[in-house]
Amino acid sequence: MEQNNQPNLLVFGILSIVFSSIVGIILGAIGRSKGKKYIQAGGTLTGAAKVGYILSLVGIILGIIVTVYVIIMAIVAGGAAASYSGSF
Repeated sequence: MEQNNQPNLLVFGILSIVFSSIVGIILGAIGRSKGKKYIQAGGTLTGAAKVGYILSLVGIILGIIVTVYVIIMAIVAGGAAASYSGSF
């Protein structure tokens, strides 16, 4: 396959890192999926497409970490608020 037909994975990779949350996970998954389909069709990712493919994975990982952190902090804050409101 020609290099000109490579999917624009760099956009998905960068956006998945910028939106490191549920949105980042979704965008990263889309980027990885497009890259995998291109590779399975016999293409080779080069240049910006290869970087975007890697950044999509990084975005997925960061998105998972940030999402888990936010959930844990919400649980802790909820518990702290519940214990504080009951101390009066």
